[in-house]
Amino acid sequence: MKKVLVGLFMLMALSIPMSAFAADTDESEVVVTGAGLQITQTKPAFKDITLDLKQNQTSAADSNLYVLDARGTAAGWGVVLRATDFKLTKMVSGQAVDFVIPASSVSFSTQYKTAITGTPIDFAAAKGELANQQVLSSGDSRIVGVIPSEGAGTHQFGIAYTLNVPKLISGSNGQNVGLLQGTYTSTFTYTATAGI
Repeated sequence: MKKVLVGLFMLMALSIPMSAFAADTDESEVVVTGAGLQITQTKPAFKDITLDLKQNQTSAADSNLYVLDARGTAAGWGVVLRATDFKLTKMVSGQAVDFVIPASSVSFSTQYKTAITGTPIDFAAAKGELANQQVLSSGDSRIVGVIPSEGAGTHQFGIAYTLNVPKLISGSNGQNVGLLQGTYTSTFTYTATAGI
């Protein structure tokens, strides 16, 4: 009987699963906060013009645009530009008259230069769009746009501007006159937007 009891006891001991050593686990977290979408650009400086009314004249300017997307959202982004008309104020018969070259006299094109940080954007594969002979206006004109899942990091773009110099300009007094000498000033406003 003892042999039977010992046998049963051994059988029961072997049928009980051997427990492995239990590991104590815990979860750990890290919170990643986006740093935003930022742009900086160099000032476009148009080349000076010497009047020559016998031929059409242009003035060129170049600038660099830097876009930093550190949002961590992969939402895509765009940069738009708007500008005021180029204005020159002259005294005419004792009154200040503003003469303007319309902002629409300027066209611009954008070139992708490099990814300073992050993955390069493949514009040839339709991962975004670059301005090509876009006409400047007081409304938003897209310089560059990048689709969602693209554009994280810091990217550099070159913008080439061409001012087609008009032979006649309008004054705030209602008169049209030939192009006047002087410094014409316009304000360019660049804005970064989320999404394309």
